[in-house]
Amino acid sequence: MSKIALLIPVARPYFEGFIGRLEQQGFRYSVLETLRTKEVQEAYYAQGRKPLEEINELRKKAGLYLLGADEGKKVITQTMESVHLTGRAADIVPVIDGKIPWNISKDNAGLWLAFGRLGQEAGLEWGGTWKPLNQFGIGWDAPHYQYLGAA
Repeated sequence: MSKIALLIPVARPYFEGFIGRLEQQGFRYSVLETLRTKEVQEAYYAQGRKPLEEINELRKKAGLYLLGADEGKKVITQTMESVHLTGRAADIVPVIDGKIPWNISKDNAGLWLAFGRLGQEAGLEWGGTWKPLNQFGIGWDAPHYQYLGAA
């Protein structure tokens, strides 16, 4: 089963449209995550807020890989009420030479912006528009796309 199939039925066509646009443009991408459990959200929310031992205990419980000290200090979500919990969100990233360009730079910012534009054209809200914006005009959650329309 595809990760997109885990989304609620009304949201799926928007994400399928986005992926279709990416494929039409010849972009390589990866769908990292869609529907998220409460345990996974708790582990993500703990990151950057709790001691590493506690973070990793939550991650272990959620079936996630364990973090090192540096990664454990990084806040990666702002809420316990993520749209991922409702099956209305997906994290979709570009892939260059088999790798995700996590550090947005002048060399790949245009790619991230193109992804964001295609997601928005498909009717999705893009986390790359959320403030604060970086020097390339990309917000703090560039991998995130969500459908907030009626259920």
